[in-house]
Amino acid sequence: MYTGLLHSHRSVAYLFLAAALATVVLALINRLQNKPTSKALNGLTLATLITGHLQLLLGLGLYFVGPWFGLLTENAAEVMRNADLRLFAVEHLSVNLIGIALVTVGRSRFKKLDVDRRKQQAVIAYVGLGLLLIASRVPWERLF
Repeated sequence: MYTGLLHSHRSVAYLFLAAALATVVLALINRLQNKPTSKALNGLTLATLITGHLQLLLGLGLYFVGPWFGLLTENAAEVMRNADLRLFAVEHLSVNLIGIALVTVGRSRFKKLDVDRRKQQAVIAYVGLGLLLIASRVPWERLF
């Protein structure tokens, strides 16, 4: 079960990172060229939201099934002293939760706002910051 969750989590990570990057780039291009918000941007924000939430669910499953949860509950002091363990047990989870929350807020603001310029700004700000936070805690050496 752990191996299947791990492979799924890594696979969806590629989809999420590609969708989030494409979302921010398209919103930025539309904003700089004063273009109206397109259906493509709407679809990309939705794809980013869906893959982000799927990634979160897979990650939470991995967290509670994997070794990090057991280590954290048994010997939290040791986990906090070891940078690699701390990354997976604490930092990866907490920062990515905040990042997914920002992506969710970005999609929500995108849907609620009426003015194209403000929609694009919301996507750039919220999804961009969420992507930046998530990218800061991705274990890149294990992803590739």
